[in-house]
Amino acid sequence: MPIERNALVADIRCFNRFYTSLVGLLDETLTQSAHTLTEARVLFELRAGAAATASGGEAGFLARAFRLDLGAAASGIAAELRLDPAYVTRILRKFAAAGLTEMRVDPHDRRRRILALNTRGNAALAGLQAAADRDLSRLTAGLAGDEAAELSDALRKVMRLLGGECLPSSLQS
Repeated sequence: MPIERNALVADIRCFNRFYTSLVGLLDETLTQSAHTLTEARVLFELRAGAAATASGGEAGFLARAFRLDLGAAASGIAAELRLDPAYVTRILRKFAAAGLTEMRVDPHDRRRRILALNTRGNAALAGLQAAADRDLSRLTAGLAGDEAAELSDALRKVMRLLGGECLPSSLQS
């Protein structure tokens, strides 16, 4: 028997409230850091964009071959995260003022500039990710092996059903 759409919407909204409360997503800062969730995602997107450009994969090859700047730019990040570009620009200015980012000249086309995390920015992102990993490990510590597998399968199924996908684990850590 198919579920009524209003009931499905109510179930999704209930889950969203439960999960955001459970992991503290509505807290002003993420994992007791100086960054909000949005800022953490922008840091992640900056790193993911740089990793895609630097990778030996097809994207990296095409970037080098055609001198494309696949590095993260404010407009690209804004589009990916569905945020106002002006808001992303303010976040990027905050990162620059904190010494987390750098603009580099594209070695293949000196007219282009590539925005990337510097060493300090990568360290800040690594700290955020480690804290989030610790929080999620504590959250799931009470699950037995079969329960953890069931939760993992359910999360993947939700992603698949709603058309989402996860980045390869090499880009997430």
